[in-house]
This record gives sequence, structure tokens and C-alpha cells, in this order.
Amino acid sequence: MNLSKALSRLCYLLILMVIISGCGNKKSPTGGPQDIEKPTVLATSPIEFGDISSGVIEISFSKPMDKNSLANSIYIYPPVQNKKITLDKSNLKIRLNEPLRANTNYFITLTKRLKDIYGNSLVNNQTLIFRNGKLATNRIAGIIEYEEPTDKGLPLEVTVLSLDSLLVISNVIRGGAYAIDNLNPQKHILRSYIDKNQNGRYDFGVEPFYEGISDGSPLANMNISMTYSDTTLARINKINVNSSRELQIVLSKDITDIKDISIYSKDNPLHIAHQLIEGNIINLLTAKMDSTEYQLILTQVKDNKNNIKDKLEAKFQAKPLPDTLAPKITYTNPRNGASVNTLTPVLEIHFNEIIPSSNVKAKLLCSNQEIPIKHLSGTERIHRFQPTKELENYKSHILIITSETTDFSGNHLKNKYELQFLPLQRK
Repeated sequence: MNLSKALSRLCYLLILMVIISGCGNKKSPTGGPQDIEKPTVLATSPIEFGDISSGVIEISFSKPMDKNSLANSIYIYPPVQNKKITLDKSNLKIRLNEPLRANTNYFITLTKRLKDIYGNSLVNNQTLIFRNGKLATNRIAGIIEYEEPTDKGLPLEVTVLSLDSLLVISNVIRGGAYAIDNLNPQKHILRSYIDKNQNGRYDFGVEPFYEGISDGSPLANMNISMTYSDTTLARINKINVNSSRELQIVLSKDITDIKDISIYSKDNPLHIAHQLIEGNIINLLTAKMDSTEYQLILTQVKDNKNNIKDKLEAKFQAKPLPDTLAPKITYTNPRNGASVNTLTPVLEIHFNEIIPSSNVKAKLLCSNQEIPIKHLSGTERIHRFQPTKELENYKSHILIITSETTDFSGNHLKNKYELQFLPLQRK
């Protein structure tokens, strides 16, 4: 009797182990290999963009679907309160049991929460469009810009919502341009992000994001700018004193604007003649500084993410050494000896330091005849000039930056600089 009981228990344990080992495996009903193929939509009735005045929509899938995955996996817009959704193996039926809006498109969004009987979800969220009456044809389109060039080509998770944040369309797009068609005539919210870690949600700060509102016009233009959120504030990393009259403030990040810059020595303000923002660097030309300690105060420092630091302060020791270095020309556009395809070209001269516009002396010659020019720049490193009349076609011209040109400290350009170019405008 005891032997019989022991054998029975052993058989029971063996059967239990077989059952446990088989749990959770994605095997076909015939015990074949693991099923990892994702289901797809094969057909709809009516066909997409077809009329649904009957109130019935049928969708067939490539595989039998799991009824337990229906909850919160299907969205309808405009919202329909009285509806019934049923699933019979690979066939989904939606009954809309209330009057539909006239001449309105209805959007059926199937999300990745919808799975087959083996647990495989749809590859992406998918929106199917149907109509009740006349098909609406509003469109939102534009180009896609990327803060990080390496993000271009990655899939964008795009959602279109109503102004009360109800889901209209969910889709995936790629590339440098997009178009979303067959929208109802109304304003929409457009959101997009790149799911870099593929966790199905937007992660603040580590993934690029965009949100905007369309104007509701039939052909709305909205350019998508995929940028990274950033809530960090700028700080002062270093202050370089290049000479007794020139400061360079290095910040922790690029900035776009500053409300005020003040410098004090024993409560006496130091006059700032010119300031120039170049990314994360602020260049200052000041009155002559002595060897005492100075206090720098920056207020309302705004970065390119619109974060504003109310106040930044730092102390620095000035250099009494005067600036004796001559300015240099580092680059020109066009390059020396090149041709231009316009008779009124803008000529760029790049210096290695900030030069006040009044200190740059230039003239334009053709066959030793001077041509009037206008100076388009202010106090900065790059100075632009343009003739006030059309130049002679197919004739060599020379822009001369004379040695009378001086920097803020009065140092002269060592030698005059000649930029030779040839206008070539083909008619």
C-alpha cells in the first residue's frame, strides 16, 4: 500500500513538472517552434476611407487575436459612447450604436496593447480612417528638423490629438518631411518623439520631443523640430582677461540673450563699450582696467532652451598689460580670386578679434575706379560690405581693407588686404 502511494505521488510530481515547464512558452497548438511573428491587419470592411453609415466596421488580422488584450487597446475618434467591440479569432467587429456626425472622418486606432494568442503585439500603433458621408481632406505637412543630426532616419512616434487631448491618429514616420492627410476641419495638437530606448514612452531630457498646434486650415504647414529638453541653467566656467580692455566670459552652455552685464571695482562701474555673444562665450570690450579685483554680474541669462538664470556673479583679477597685437584677417567669402554669380554681392571679411565698424576702412575698385559700398555690419568679428550699384559683369573687382583699420585698442592692420573677385552673371 505504501509502495502504491509512493508511485502515485511520483507520477503526480512528474506530471506537475511537465505542466510547469510548458507554461509561458510561445508554442503553436501542434507543439511546433516558438511563435514570434507579429500580427498585421489583412483587410477591413468597409475598405479604408469607405463609408460606415451602417455603423459596422470589421477588421481581419493575420493571426488569431487575444480577447484579453482588447481592454484599452482600441481608440475611436470622434468618441462614440454607445459601441460594442467583439473578437472572434482573427476577426474584430466594431458596432457603433449611436448616430454618427455628418460628413466626418472616423479614426480607429489599434495600439500595440492588442496582441495575438501567443502574446505578440502589433509592430506599431496603427490608425485606420473611415468616413460618414463626404471624406474630409484637411492636411498637416512640413519638414522635420533634428537638433542631433544622428537622429535623422530614426522612427518618430507621432500622435495627432484634438484640442481636448483625445487621440485622433497614432503613427510612425521617418525622414526629413511628413504629411498627415484626411483630417477633419479643426485645430489639432501634434506631438512626436523618438523612442530611443524602445520602452514605449517619452523619457524627458534623453529623447527628442516636439509639440505644436495646427491652425485648422485645409493645408496647415507645421515644421517639426526634434529637440532635447534641458532645464539646466547657465553658469560661469571661466573669465579670460585677454588684455586691459578685453574680456572673454566662458559659460557652461550656449546662450541667446542677456538683459544686463555689469562690472564693478570697489563699487565703481567699469564702462562696457561693446559686447558680443558667440555661443557659450561673451566677448566684452571695456574701458581700461587696472590690476584691482573686479566683480562681474550677469542678469537674466537666457539659453537656447529658454531657460533663464536670474543672476550670475564672479570675481576676477584684471591684467594691466595693454593690447599691442595687430588684428588679422582670417577668412573671406568669396575666397580670394573666386567668382560670384550676382552683380550686387555681399562680401565678408572675418577678423580674429572684435573690430568696431567705424574702425574698418574699406574701398571697392574696378579698373582703378572707386565704387561706393555700404557697410552692413556692427561691432563684431565678421564685417560685410555690399556695392550700392550693380557691378560690371565679367570684370575683375578688388575690395581693399586698408592698413588704417584698427582694433578697439588702436592697433593697426599690419598691411592692407586685397580681396579680388569676378562677377559672372549669365543671362
